[in-house]
Amino acid sequence: MLSEAVSKNQEKRDFLPLFKVIKRWPSDRAKKWVLTFVKSSKTCSNIKAIVVFGSVIRNVDYSIDIDLLVIYSKEKPRISPPIDVDVRAYQYLDIDTLIKQGSEVLGWAIRFGRTLHEKNRYWTKVCKKWKERLPLPSAEEAEKRAERAKKYFHDLKQLGDEDAANEQLITMLTQLARANLIRAGIFPTSRPELPNQLSAIGKNEIAIQLSNLLEERKIL
Repeated sequence: MLSEAVSKNQEKRDFLPLFKVIKRWPSDRAKKWVLTFVKSSKTCSNIKAIVVFGSVIRNVDYSIDIDLLVIYSKEKPRISPPIDVDVRAYQYLDIDTLIKQGSEVLGWAIRFGRTLHEKNRYWTKVCKKWKERLPLPSAEEAEKRAERAKKYFHDLKQLGDEDAANEQLITMLTQLARANLIRAGIFPTSRPELPNQLSAIGKNEIAIQLSNLLEERKIL
C-alpha cells in the first residue's frame, strides 16, 4: 500500500508542470490523451522531446485545439491523437535545416513553446543554440497559403457549405495576418493574439475581420 501511494505521488509530481504550463484544455478527451502520451513517451527511446505551443499556453481565453511538437530519432512513432490535438512530428536530424529555412512550427516552439518532455536536455540545447538568431518564417509561404484558402473559401461558398467556407476564410485571414507581421519584422504569436499584433502595426482592417470571425466561432 505504501509503495502504491509513493508511486501515485510521484506521478502527480511528474505531471504537475503539465498542469502549470497548459492554461486551458480544449476538451477532457484532449487532456486525457496528452497526459497518457507524455507519460508513455518517458519510456519510448526514440522520442527526444515533446513541446507544447500555441494558444493553450498563451494569455487568451479561447483555444480549439492543442499544438504539440514531437522530435524523434530513428523511426517515426505511431501517433494517433484526437481531433483537437494537432501533433507535428519531425526527425531530429532535420531540425537545424528546417529552422534555417524558417519553419513556423519550430519557430513558434522555440520562441514561445514549453517543454513537456525531453531526453538529455535535447530541446533546451536546441533553444539555446537558435533563440538569438532565429529567422522569421516566410511571408511568401504565408501568402501562398492565404491564396489557397481563398480558393477553397469560394469553392465551398458555391457549394453552400457555410461552416467550412468560414473556416477557410479564417485560415485566409490568419495567413494574411502572419504575412503582414513577418514583413514588419514581427514574429506572429498565436491566432487569438494576431488581431492585437496587427492593430499595433496599423493593419486594422484585417485585425477587425479576423477578430470578428474568431468571436463568432467562439460563440458557436
